[in-house]
Amino acid sequence: MTGRLDRYIGWNLLKGWILVWLIMSAIFSLLAFVDELERTGGPYQVADAALFILYTLPQRSMDLVPVIVLLGSLLALAGLNKSSEIIAMRASGMSVRRMFRAVGVPALLLVAALYAMYEYAAAPLYQEAETRKALVREGRANMLKGMGLWSASDGRFFNVRSLQHGAVPTGIYLYQFAPDGRLLDFIYASSAEPAKDRKWRLTDAWHKSLTEDQLRTEHEAQLDMGPFWSSEELPILPLSITGMTLTGLYAYTNHLITTGQKADRVEQLFWQKIALPLTAGAMVLLATPVGAGLGAQRSTAFGKNLAIGAGIGILFYLATQIINTGGALLGIPPAVVAFIPVVLVALAAGALFYRMR
Repeated sequence: MTGRLDRYIGWNLLKGWILVWLIMSAIFSLLAFVDELERTGGPYQVADAALFILYTLPQRSMDLVPVIVLLGSLLALAGLNKSSEIIAMRASGMSVRRMFRAVGVPALLLVAALYAMYEYAAAPLYQEAETRKALVREGRANMLKGMGLWSASDGRFFNVRSLQHGAVPTGIYLYQFAPDGRLLDFIYASSAEPAKDRKWRLTDAWHKSLTEDQLRTEHEAQLDMGPFWSSEELPILPLSITGMTLTGLYAYTNHLITTGQKADRVEQLFWQKIALPLTAGAMVLLATPVGAGLGAQRSTAFGKNLAIGAGIGILFYLATQIINTGGALLGIPPAVVAFIPVVLVALAAGALFYRMR
């Protein structure tokens, strides 16, 4: 019987999340579409703008997920409270602690699903949207079709397979042929750092050369070569860090740090994305005492619960912006700043459950 009640509560939570997600996605997607229409013109038409909004919908939803989860949880639990189902559950012996466990499992599953959504759906689709948009508006199809970027001169063929994060060359192949077509030199490097003097510092480079009919292989941690594209000439694709996966942000942060570049903004975004699913899970717990009316002598008004949830959502959004901005100004580590909202929401939820035992 207890397991059936848990599944029933979880199913209602899921329906509440989906309903609020549909409503908020429709509103914010419409606003984003109207804004995107101002960028249409030439090869970039209304259909392209609509496709861009569709592809970026998961990422847009992730930015709103704490508020979506809060309102969805309140909607589901307040509905159960309004129909006196919560009262019936409590009368059958369901304690506040048992209610906590009943909503805790869906909250944990939600957190895991959000991390998977970040890595395998939201970020890849966002990058695909930006790529498609750049190709249509700027005609850079030659950059991405086939096997990446190519350059050829005097028997030397230079190939960059991909531009990680839109700016970091990765998968670099260099072929040097003799006039009779024989391959003389081959170099592969995992990544490179372009410089203004058209020199490139290749990282993790393997150099194979044919000397007197003998093949020699050498490995260099770093190898300076050129001339190639300069950092200004490199036809980069301007992908924003907003659409990067968690693993991509982590790798990009390390790249910026190892190359002596500023990584504060990227590191801050990485930790914010790490903390956001946990905040959503904590929001489920925070919404439970309010939406279910635990500890109340009589059923709390349905509209009042939703109004409280809307107020909490607005306050949470404003507080998060203040915390992130203030933390950056005060020089607080990004990891600490990102988890402050999680801790505050979790403490508030714990305090409400404690009062209502």
